[in-house]
Amino acid sequence: MTRFPDMVQESPRMPLFPKVKDGLLKKVLPALAARLIKTWCLTCRVRARINESAERNAVAEFGGAVYATWHQRMFYFFHDFGSRHVTMMISRSKDGDIANEVALRLGFLSVRGSSKRGGKDAMHELIDRLKSGGHTAGMMADGPTGPPRVLKMGTIRIARDTGKPVIPMMYGARRRIVLETWDRYFLPVPFTDIVIFHGDPIIVPADADNAECERIRQLVERTLNDMAYVCDTYFGGSPVGKPGFDL
Repeated sequence: MTRFPDMVQESPRMPLFPKVKDGLLKKVLPALAARLIKTWCLTCRVRARINESAERNAVAEFGGAVYATWHQRMFYFFHDFGSRHVTMMISRSKDGDIANEVALRLGFLSVRGSSKRGGKDAMHELIDRLKSGGHTAGMMADGPTGPPRVLKMGTIRIARDTGKPVIPMMYGARRRIVLETWDRYFLPVPFTDIVIFHGDPIIVPADADNAECERIRQLVERTLNDMAYVCDTYFGGSPVGKPGFDL
């Protein structure tokens, strides 16, 4: 049997979204996401703020702070901290580009970098901003991939190098939607009640060695988990994502 050469040539692989659509998506999606987050959170009612005066006084005294919370608790803080123009570290990935645009629309400032790309430069830029005065930083202290509720050392080092206190922050909701993610990320149900816990400032001495930094890291980690328990049970609910509980 005569065999004919294959006349069909494979066409080049096309991107999932053409460039024009990709550019449009980057412009439209952040605006929609920011509006959704803002509208969603505005329906919720803050019923209590625990220890707010201590947090506010510390920021005024030190001219800034390093706020720390768990990745699981990001959602409502996108709304609550946006008006304070907190500076966040956001990755340089394509997803990070969209996240950065959302954050800017919510009122945040940003530096771009992560542990995989540009992290050291971003940390130095963040430290310089804090040293200049009048700036605060926001750290998802176990993000972006965990392990959940284990504080990473970056938060402690930034506080040590800037002289700004670490201020743990936590919130809870009467009703919440818990997602099946690595950290049990949760969303407050619209129109539910919210409690916000402002932690006491924790100072990291400028001459703290590795052992002292580790001691303070463990202290902040325990404090965040204790605050999460208080917030989760404030309205009579059960803990969300407590280590050893449902992770």
